[in-house]
Amino acid sequence: MSEIKAIIVDDEQHCIDALQTMLQKKCPGVNVIGTAKSVRDAKELVDELQPDLVFLDVEMPYQNGFELLKLFEKVFFDVIFTTAYEQYALKAIKFNALDYLLKPFSVRELQDALDKCRERKSNRVKDQSGGSPMEVFLQNMKTLQQTHKKIALPTINGLVFMPVQNIVRCESTGNYTRIFFTDKKNLMVSRPLKEFEELLSDVDFFRVHNSHLINMQQMQSYIQGEGGFALMSDGTQVEVSRRRKADFLKKAMQF
Repeated sequence: MSEIKAIIVDDEQHCIDALQTMLQKKCPGVNVIGTAKSVRDAKELVDELQPDLVFLDVEMPYQNGFELLKLFEKVFFDVIFTTAYEQYALKAIKFNALDYLLKPFSVRELQDALDKCRERKSNRVKDQSGGSPMEVFLQNMKTLQQTHKKIALPTINGLVFMPVQNIVRCESTGNYTRIFFTDKKNLMVSRPLKEFEELLSDVDFFRVHNSHLINMQQMQSYIQGEGGFALMSDGTQVEVSRRRKADFLKKAMQF
């Protein structure tokens, strides 16, 4: 097993020290070659030392950890995010199957994250996807941050970048999700519906049924019934489950 050269980026020295100690005592094969407390220092360190892996704190003064990643034209290193705040950013992290450690984390959680990192590295050559998880992640972070939002959808042929407002609805098909667009086209993506719900719930999407997530901006009317139906802009009627009806109507009143 080849050695992993790692850098720790965290604005709190005690967090750096704790992680460094855990790695030295419990994680053989990981060599911490540098530490940094700010985005500026981290950028210089990464450029100089060319690490295999960066442990990256999400919340830091002045610039957060995601700002560091945006400074690179191509992210050539693996990232394990570390954060004390379980908030919106974790949706994008989870969606793209990237690793994160929620502080305070255990030795077992750290070891599991490293194991996944090694597995992803060994499988990278076999990956037929046109975009790495990190590239997809960076694009989808913009979905949560920008006014004109696009989502990156990984397919077997590469990435499809689609404005969120062009998505009418998402339908579950087991571990896959079929996405329907305003131009009447659709796309099958190898992500379960739950992950789309987590990523898009803050941008006017609502899960009306176990099998259906709709864009509230694309809903034209609501048809009364036991649960009722949402009439969408593409002409489809999407069933609203009885147990989600009250929350759905509350959400609908905002539009």
